[in-house]
Amino acid sequence: MMGVFIHHRKIDMTFGRSLLSALVLGIFAAPVFAASPSYSVTMVDTGAWDSWHLIDNAGTLYGSSMGFSASYSNGNVNVMHLSDSPAPSGAVLAISKAGHIASYEYWTTARDYPDADGYLTFNGTTTRLGALGSYYTSLTTFAYGVNDAGTVVGESRTNIRLPGGEPGYPRFENHAFIYTNGTMRDLGTLGGTASSAAAINNGGTIVGTAQNASRDNRAFIYQNGRMSDLGTFGGSSSLANDINDAGLVIGQSTRDQSGYVTSAFVYANGAMTDLGWGAQRSSNAVDINELGQIVGYGADASGQQRGFIYQNGQLLQLDTAVDPLDNWIIKTTYSINDNGLILADACKLGVCGTVVLSPVPEPETYAMMLAGLGLLGFCARRRARAARAA
Repeated sequence: MMGVFIHHRKIDMTFGRSLLSALVLGIFAAPVFAASPSYSVTMVDTGAWDSWHLIDNAGTLYGSSMGFSASYSNGNVNVMHLSDSPAPSGAVLAISKAGHIASYEYWTTARDYPDADGYLTFNGTTTRLGALGSYYTSLTTFAYGVNDAGTVVGESRTNIRLPGGEPGYPRFENHAFIYTNGTMRDLGTLGGTASSAAAINNGGTIVGTAQNASRDNRAFIYQNGRMSDLGTFGGSSSLANDINDAGLVIGQSTRDQSGYVTSAFVYANGAMTDLGWGAQRSSNAVDINELGQIVGYGADASGQQRGFIYQNGQLLQLDTAVDPLDNWIIKTTYSINDNGLILADACKLGVCGTVVLSPVPEPETYAMMLAGLGLLGFCARRRARAARAA
């Protein structure tokens, strides 16, 4: 909140005092944004082979470029060459505010069996995370989350065999892991055969998705050495996508046993709250910042995907918050930073691509601020004249 300190000689002017009080209490105590913020849209055009899914507080984008992990800032693409593989497919999947980068590189081996390595990069040094398993040469690790301590979470192949698989190419369970101080630890499951950790906050709390004994995917929270099921809205499955430092968890849950409709949720104090996109239309919450602002996307009445932001208990469809004359349709949202910048996919007159949405003050707010400055100037001139006359 902005404050105004005015040092002046006492003047017997009731009008001036009341006007200044109104300005200080009314104009300068007003929030920067109204309940429904508006946004400007900037297209990110770095090439058809680039994909950006994260934005940090400095506005740098992270994702992939030409099949490699990469970042984009100030008009420059920085490609990260992490392995000696001749043709990997890689991407940055998570970043921390302290500058840690969690990424992967992926390729196929004999008979198209996948192989992936997870990496942690910090201060120019890259570390290969390894895997939970050790049997055979085809191991798989994806790094999905990292916090300011450099602790990484994700999913990795274990040594636990699954039924089936071709001769010579057995199948194994993939489990959620935590990697810290050079050691990877298995977080287990909720009774099933698979799990995956999506995010970790600076308090060390981990969220993700794990199978239960019925082989249903369920959102989980892992803290104090224990994995707990977050439940659902009545269906059999749910997913947890992110957690902030306040412990707010976001994701999506099915609404009935059919699993046809999913609803975006925020989980806090033991309760899962529907963000309100619509009970009959699917939605998903994908990212949350430290201010508690949530971005996601959902299907509209025509089945077309639309991006949204949820804040202060209100959900706003993002393409209703941009200039209608610009004809933007905001589709998938990916990331929101602590300054409110949103990274998304959008289309304009049939041309689609990655965009950054920047919050701007409402025109009414500008008008009030300008009016306030003008009235303050008027009062200052009257005080000056009164002082000269005294």
